Amino acid sequence: MKAKLLLLTLLSVSFSLSAQKIFLEGGYLNPYRYGEKTSDYYFDAVRFGVLAEYDLKYNFGIQTGVLLNTGYSHKYQLYGQTPDSIEYTTWNIGIDIPARIVYHQKLFWGISMFGYAGPNFQIGLAQPQKINSNLSELYQQLTGISSGSRDLYTHNEGIRRINVQLGAGGGFQWKKYILKGGFDWGINSLDRTGYDRVLQRNWHVSFVYQLK
Repeated sequence: MKAKLLLLTLLSVSFSLSAQKIFLEGGYLNPYRYGEKTSDYYFDAVRFGVLAEYDLKYNFGIQTGVLLNTGYSHKYQLYGQTPDSIEYTTWNIGIDIPARIVYHQKLFWGISMFGYAGPNFQIGLAQPQKINSNLSELYQQLTGISSGSRDLYTHNEGIRRINVQLGAGGGFQWKKYILKGGFDWGINSLDRTGYDRVLQRNWHVSFVYQLK
C-alpha cells in the first residue's frame, strides 16, 4: 500500500509540473456496481486529489490528474419469505486517472462555464469485505457463502482492479472557485470469473480550487 501511495504522489507531481493550470479537487462520489446475475452494490465515497490542465486553441484544453477515492457500502441480501439473510460490509480504496477534453466559455461578472468529456481510469487498491451470514444449513450449502472476511480484488471469485469508464460533465467557475459534477459509465466487465457482465458507473459532485 505504501508503494502505491508513493506512486500516486509521483504521478500527481509529474502531471502538474508542465501544466498551465493546476487544481485541487474534493467531493462526493457515488459508485454503483451491477450485473444481470450479480447483487448490486451502492457506495458512498469521497474523492480528492490534484488535476492539471493543458491549454489548446479555441477555449479547449486537456485535463488529467490523480484522485484518491475511498468508499463504504453496507447492504442486506434477503432470500424470499425465509428468515435467511446475509449482511455485507465493504470498503473501497482506489485512484481515478481522468483524461478529459474540456471546453470553457466566459459568461458575465467573472463567471465562466465549462463542459468536459473523455475516459476515466479507476484503479482499485483494496476492497476489504466482511460477511455476516445468517443462512440456514440448506441455503449455506446452496450458496456456498459463510461468515468471514476477504478482499474482493484478490479473492478467486472477486472483481478486477481496472475499471475503464467514459464520462461527461460540466460546471461553473468564479475567480478561483469551481463547482462541477458529472457521470462516468463503466465499459469493461469487472467479474473475474466470467459468470456475469458486471459494470460499475458513478456520478460525482466536487468543489475545486484553482492553484494557478
